Amino acid sequence: MNLPQIFKRYGLIFREKFGNSYYRQLLRLASMLAQDPLASLRQGVLKAMIGLTYDCQCSCSYCCAGLYPKNKEEELSAHEIKGLIKDIAKLPSIFTLVSFFGGEAILKESIFDLIGYAGSKGLFIETETNGILLSPENVKRLKKSGLHHIFVRLESTDQALHDEISGFKGCFKSVLEGIRCCVAEKLSCSISTIAFKDKIYNGELERIISLGRELGVSSVRILYPTAAGRLLNGDDQFLGREEKNKVRGLLSPDFVYLESTQVCVKELERICPSKQKKFFYISCYGQVQPCPFVPAEFGNIRNEKIDKILGKMWQQKPFDGKRHTGCLMDNQLFWDKYKHAGSTV
Repeated sequence: MNLPQIFKRYGLIFREKFGNSYYRQLLRLASMLAQDPLASLRQGVLKAMIGLTYDCQCSCSYCCAGLYPKNKEEELSAHEIKGLIKDIAKLPSIFTLVSFFGGEAILKESIFDLIGYAGSKGLFIETETNGILLSPENVKRLKKSGLHHIFVRLESTDQALHDEISGFKGCFKSVLEGIRCCVAEKLSCSISTIAFKDKIYNGELERIISLGRELGVSSVRILYPTAAGRLLNGDDQFLGREEKNKVRGLLSPDFVYLESTQVCVKELERICPSKQKKFFYISCYGQVQPCPFVPAEFGNIRNEKIDKILGKMWQQKPFDGKRHTGCLMDNQLFWDKYKHAGSTV
């Protein structure tokens, strides 16, 4: 990237991640640098995604969690998640971000308390939502709890089509009203959308980006269709080089990025933060996985501490740092070795 693009990218990151007060995060940063400066600087940024539930009002055909078994009795309790958050906060890094995930994370009443607890430990907090529960009251509660950023899923600018894709009538209306509430409450909000082939060729991605600018969101995040969950056998939707080039042509360092703010100009390829050892996922049952798309378990936080499990996982060859592009779900060598207990494939 050239210098103007770099400035725009950091402007985007500032709007998306640094719109609130961060004194606790700065205190944690100072503590990490005092305790283990080399390891913290070497790690840099770390993101932990925590699944709260696999329950969801929607039935999207591409859901990465759509094939995971649903068992509410086995879900991590709020007490267990707080213990996990406390351990995550101790991992050396400059900035550590916790993202609450689902299913639909806002279905869990405990999310508001968990957001506050994560903030008290000096962590940045995000969540992802289908938008259905983004009522004015809930948006205010999320902001008051200390949420820093929220991703809202939008798959079409056409109300009927978005509702059909979601399998929930009224989803589109809730998304737009929820986004407007977030903007009004000054809660940093991004649109998240998947680059399906039809959306690439019929101009829908451009319309979603334009709608995002009109609504005043912080950014638009585009995701590639991935061979995971309910889309495991959706070969007709996976993108070729031509489609990927078209998607990258829509990127802009000030507003539109591909999966990570690291990829915000067309010259860059999709990056896997799991391979970079900068991202990991804990399911709502405590299983530690590279990400929610990859149903390969390396341990359970009910049996081992998170640092021990990550050490074991990151010693494996896929995480050796030699190649950060591409997705583990596209890597047959990975599956030949790591497809085991817990896999839904």
